[in-house]
Amino acid sequence: MLVALVGLMGNAQEIDFINSEANHIALNGADWSALRQSLSNPKKWTDGKWQAIHIGDSHVQPDLFTAPIRARLQDKYGNGGRGLLPALNLARTNEPADYILKSSRPVAQSSRLLSRTWSTDMGLTGVAVRFDSTRTTLRITAKNHSDRFSRVTMLHAEGEGYETAMIADSVYFARQRSPWAQEINLSRSTDTLSITVPCQSDFYGVVIANDKRGVMLHAIGNNGATYYTYNRVNRFGEQLQTLAPQLIIISLGTNEAFGNISGVESSIHSLVSSIRRANPKATLLLTTPMECQKRVSTKVATKVPVGRKRKKRFKTVYKTVTSYAINDNVDRVRQIILDYGRRHKIATWDLYAVAGGRGAASKWVAAGLMNPGDHLHQLEAGYDLQGTLLADALMEQLGKKK
Repeated sequence: MLVALVGLMGNAQEIDFINSEANHIALNGADWSALRQSLSNPKKWTDGKWQAIHIGDSHVQPDLFTAPIRARLQDKYGNGGRGLLPALNLARTNEPADYILKSSRPVAQSSRLLSRTWSTDMGLTGVAVRFDSTRTTLRITAKNHSDRFSRVTMLHAEGEGYETAMIADSVYFARQRSPWAQEINLSRSTDTLSITVPCQSDFYGVVIANDKRGVMLHAIGNNGATYYTYNRVNRFGEQLQTLAPQLIIISLGTNEAFGNISGVESSIHSLVSSIRRANPKATLLLTTPMECQKRVSTKVATKVPVGRKRKKRFKTVYKTVTSYAINDNVDRVRQIILDYGRRHKIATWDLYAVAGGRGAASKWVAAGLMNPGDHLHQLEAGYDLQGTLLADALMEQLGKKK
């Protein structure tokens, strides 16, 4: 069945268990006219770029969910660059496959969003690394030719900075863009760049852009993330200003469903309020998680023969059997997100319904889209399908005249 599904990725809504009738963005009274106007008027884009941010958890971190959305937007409105490259691998966690960030010296300290305590200042990417007392060279590589860049923005702890960048024998100096960022403009495009990093600096990642007018979609994803964990980042909403977003998509809720959900609404409100205060012109879109399942372990008793054949005896042996059951909290968290959007006039996209509603996880596993090892994460084809579905809904809403 997977072979057939892959062939349908260009028209994802023809898959039989996808609820195509639900694949629309509900505005909930939000006015998207300014967003549509900004997208249709490239002459007014800041630095020639129309920028969006996709915030999420492990579903967003590897960029498999976000990449199809980025591709669709850039195909129609122009490619402004790959965008944000978080320092994920340097912080010892998985990163997308289309870029490499390497340092010439070992990382002295690193912090991840889900750590109880942080040994560094934490930034908007949800990861931070601090280099040792020796000056370090940071090497940035974009693997795809379409991601060649001529502008680099270094993201760092407030008040810190970076001095020089080098391509072969050419030296470039950075200029301050915000309290958390410095920008380096290059004289020509490249797919590889070396940056001199000062000692004892907290580094979050880089943003790479080209010199063309177009869309940039930045993915901020962290394994295990929730609304609450992003609220822990000091001045998170203000740090997002560095990326100058017109659209901010928030895809969280899966991890909340595996814990106490009583504080979910409060955490949503705290994060949304922080982002809105600092980015009043940005349009928000909240998405719901699709159904997933939780692992259930059961001990099964089995009688096995022991002793001689003439005097056969039996003993009881217990074996642990693993199965999966629907996590009903996902639907509860979904309802909290949808209700919050309706009450606060924030647009929502209901992936839970689009993916097939209750019972969808089993169908996605059977179709080779969801990981059979955890019934929680998607396989690459599954994330591509999710991204394609959201891209369809976004393009429909952004293409409306009113």
